[in-house]
Amino acid sequence: MSPQASTRWAAFQPLRHRGFALVWTAALVSNVGTWMETVAVGDLVANRTGQAGWTAIVAAAGFLPLGLLGPVGGAIADRVDRRRLMIVTTLLQTCAAAALTLLSATGHASPGAIVAVVFIAGCVAGVGFPAYMAMIPDLVPKEDLLGAVSLGQAQFNLGRVVGPALAGLAIAAGSYTWAFAINTVSFGAM
Repeated sequence: MSPQASTRWAAFQPLRHRGFALVWTAALVSNVGTWMETVAVGDLVANRTGQAGWTAIVAAAGFLPLGLLGPVGGAIADRVDRRRLMIVTTLLQTCAAAALTLLSATGHASPGAIVAVVFIAGCVAGVGFPAYMAMIPDLVPKEDLLGAVSLGQAQFNLGRVVGPALAGLAIAAGSYTWAFAINTVSFGAM
């Protein structure tokens, strides 16, 4: 392989490591589902209330806990088994996604209920996400760490592009329930 070709593929070297490749792929699937839910809840509350301000409230309920609880999650991830922490937080996020699916399917998806579920999911994600980030050095050797972190960011950004597009398709094809159900199932990848 020429030096130019090996440089071209160097960014993907961390995917040679089975553990990292599995976690990266699972995180991508789950991230796409989460972005599907994020778009669907914002659209749902805006459509139900006729007030775009509800979209901001739902977004704040989901993302504010991430910022506030991230340092707490990081401290927890440094003190407990990260794998177990990820399992517990993933199960809790699955329950929150299933609750949204159930609320939507039964016609009980009031803006207040949606905000409450999204807030809980945001709190869980704020505690769990640092465990994912802290686990990366355990999955790849030191020489592949920079590439692994870069791929992690690429995975997040890819999910941010693909998830909303799929949410639009799911909403157009069926209902908000489809988007929430797909997110619920996507946590199974983790």
